[in-house]
Amino acid sequence: MSNPRTLLIVLLVAALAGCAALDEFVADVGRSLPGAVIRDASGRDTGETSRRNTDRNDTGRRGSGAPRRASSARGSPPPIFGDWWYVIPEPYKRASMPKTGDPCAAFPRFVYDRTEQYTPINVPGASHGGPSFVPSNPGSWRAACTARKLYEAGAPVAVLIRERNCPYPFNTNGRPTSPGEVRAMLDAVPRLDYLFMDLEPNGDATPRDVRRNVEAIVRMVRSHPNPRVSGAFIGNYNDWPGRSDPAKIWPNRRGRTRVSGVWDRDAFYRENLNVAMPVCYPYRVFSKHTEGRLQKGDTAPNSRAAIFWAPLARLSVAARDLPEGHLLIPWVTSYATGGTKGMRDTVYTAPPPPRADLEALIRHIRLRGAYSYYVWTPSAKRTHHPSIDHDAYTSLAMNAWRSLDPLFESGGPGRVLNLETDKTSGVQWSGMIVGDRVWVLVSNLGNRDGATVSLPSLPGLPARTPPVPRGVHRLFRWKLRG
Repeated sequence: MSNPRTLLIVLLVAALAGCAALDEFVADVGRSLPGAVIRDASGRDTGETSRRNTDRNDTGRRGSGAPRRASSARGSPPPIFGDWWYVIPEPYKRASMPKTGDPCAAFPRFVYDRTEQYTPINVPGASHGGPSFVPSNPGSWRAACTARKLYEAGAPVAVLIRERNCPYPFNTNGRPTSPGEVRAMLDAVPRLDYLFMDLEPNGDATPRDVRRNVEAIVRMVRSHPNPRVSGAFIGNYNDWPGRSDPAKIWPNRRGRTRVSGVWDRDAFYRENLNVAMPVCYPYRVFSKHTEGRLQKGDTAPNSRAAIFWAPLARLSVAARDLPEGHLLIPWVTSYATGGTKGMRDTVYTAPPPPRADLEALIRHIRLRGAYSYYVWTPSAKRTHHPSIDHDAYTSLAMNAWRSLDPLFESGGPGRVLNLETDKTSGVQWSGMIVGDRVWVLVSNLGNRDGATVSLPSLPGLPARTPPVPRGVHRLFRWKLRG
């Protein structure tokens, strides 16, 4: 991650000239990020009256305004997770088991580059996409050897458990099941770093189906005699700490302590899991956040702002309430039309986010303390986005995430500057301090041009950011003094 640095000092001799120079520098953040540090760019008060992002948050507390320590200090850089079995190298899929000797010799050495590569994750057995660990299954050698090769390469060993390979299968609809998969996997892997679950109370499933499976899996892992297995990080889709979910479009369904009338999901997370996995998808249904009659409170200024604000607001609740030592790994995707069949054009109208919004959302997520992210797409080729397929989105997300790597080059823990959101203005900002570097990302998706945001009072930071044009994302960088 160490690259030669070029120092660029931007001197603002006039307000118009200064802002123009800054905008040009950060217009294409993906290309410009590995470059310079901006020192004290526009430290004066511009007189802009945009509001501070100190709205009451959805846990009923006000933000303190003080920097928060990021939860992402477990190694640099952390692994990035791609969905299903698609990221496994082709030689591992095609290899045949040798008739004699070590079956793992059929696999070439796995080369792991954590800065540029999605971490492979097996979704084992039950026709979920990956080979089963159950010894009676002919492909069990493939599952065990893949885990071993990842381990030998220094890559994380991770698995994903779904509704048909969990201990108590549900929503099977006549498809294969493998209830012994978790136990077999725990006994077969040399080490287990992450166990993720995608267990949801959808279709004919109930909250009980999810709860008893998660609890059983956690017991199996924590009681396993191999300490390199029992200490795994464990998370489940849409389970995260927080008593309310501001992203829900129905105000009376935002509480998380009595889901379906009985399920306290906040307590459930705290009792069982240590990886918070909020679903940070840009859902088409989020257009409803613009309707005052439905919201009975704050509304987003437009659908583009709504579909950007909602996943960020959800992530921020999880980040605020994240227990010490836990990881924040949200699920992300390019666009989600779920729940809108038959109503896509008339009831739920949030458009697919442009590429710049998707890149900015990933950067905001990282600047708010996310340790990593987990990509979901409906298949190995397509997404719900009409112009961004699976390969394009996974590449986009990786590049956006890694574009912030230079901020972390100095090492040490990061401190998150902001975990609030501003629904009504459509202007969101995130920032982080690492060492003496301060990076702040401002997204102006509201209806006003030239939005600025107030910054914490720190030596070397201006009182406000330079103006950001409407519909634009801008990254600013400063160096603290003293």
